[in-house]
Amino acid sequence: MKQTGSARFRQRKISVKQGLQIIRQVDIPDLEEEQQREIQQVETGVEKGEEEEHHLQAAINASLAAAAGAKVQQIYIPTPDASKLFEGYSKYYTRKFAEPTTYIRFSSTVEDTTGCPYCLDENDFEFLEKINSTKRSASQKCTEDVFEQVMHQFETAITERQPFLSTDVSQILSFEELETAFSEFNHPLYINFAKMIYPHWKERRIQRQGKSIMYSLKFEEGDKDDSDPYTCFRRREFRQVRKTRRSDAQSSERLRRLKAEMDAARSLTELVVKRELLRKDSLQLEWDTFKQRTMVKELKRKLGIRGDDEDLVSKKKKPNAVENQIPAVRLAIPKVPEIGLVTLEDIYQKREKAIDTAIEEKLSRRRDADIGWEDYTEIVTGWLGILDNGYYTAYRGN
Repeated sequence: MKQTGSARFRQRKISVKQGLQIIRQVDIPDLEEEQQREIQQVETGVEKGEEEEHHLQAAINASLAAAAGAKVQQIYIPTPDASKLFEGYSKYYTRKFAEPTTYIRFSSTVEDTTGCPYCLDENDFEFLEKINSTKRSASQKCTEDVFEQVMHQFETAITERQPFLSTDVSQILSFEELETAFSEFNHPLYINFAKMIYPHWKERRIQRQGKSIMYSLKFEEGDKDDSDPYTCFRRREFRQVRKTRRSDAQSSERLRRLKAEMDAARSLTELVVKRELLRKDSLQLEWDTFKQRTMVKELKRKLGIRGDDEDLVSKKKKPNAVENQIPAVRLAIPKVPEIGLVTLEDIYQKREKAIDTAIEEKLSRRRDADIGWEDYTEIVTGWLGILDNGYYTAYRGN
């Protein structure tokens, strides 16, 4: 169909996640007639199926004619008169309700109040008429309620005992194995009806490939299929976390650490069990010893033996204090070379000797430097005239 008002129409891919608009034939305007094209589409505010109502169309046409300037009579949509009283109101609506002092409490679930969830279809109705045609009395005929109850019992029992029947339909249980599901019905007719209905139920179950005969919501089975629009409650898609070598190494390290911790916990538990078993044996030995001492004490009283009762008193061995002491740690003594004892006087003598030796060396160097020179520093009188050219004068030999 060519759309009006737009030059082009882009085709889009049909998706199961987006609803499609359903247009009936009565909703499509006849574009071949010029008069139909000129009629303005008016939003009536009602459903499409009710727009063809006679009074509604008369009111719309009158309003359009009045808008165009024509003189027409105002038309209203007739409504029922609600001002009158219903004559049989008191007959069907009594005033015997007494308001309780507390709220009305109801503890039953929806499943308990809806009754039998199985509903007959065309195949079941034909089979029911077939088995009732052979019955003469009305008491022996199977009613629709009983048939639905029997079918529901079969469905419930097979779901509990064979939840994976769809994998292999040939392994369906026999009536003798399902007969215990009707133990709660004491009426013998239920068992007779169940025997007659079992072949019909088995045939329908096999036709359904082991799935339930009752209609139920369709869920995803196995791989995800987006092309099926009847699938309910689809699984949410999660983005897969990208794995790296670092994350693998961290995971491996965590697993190794967890294994080590679990091994340590198991070892500690085993040691605790051994300790408690040893304590149990120790208590049992103490109890046996006490009983033997009691017998010996009674025997001494009978024989009149006095004294030497120290053996009859339980003396627990005290722990040795020496054993509980922490062993002393011996430190290794470093080897020091043997050096003679030096006194302070020897140190002072060595220091004075070193000073005298240094002075003697400086004096000897000075004497060596003064060879060939004469010292007049010891002559005091008239020294200024004698020493015109310096403190020293060159000495020349004869």
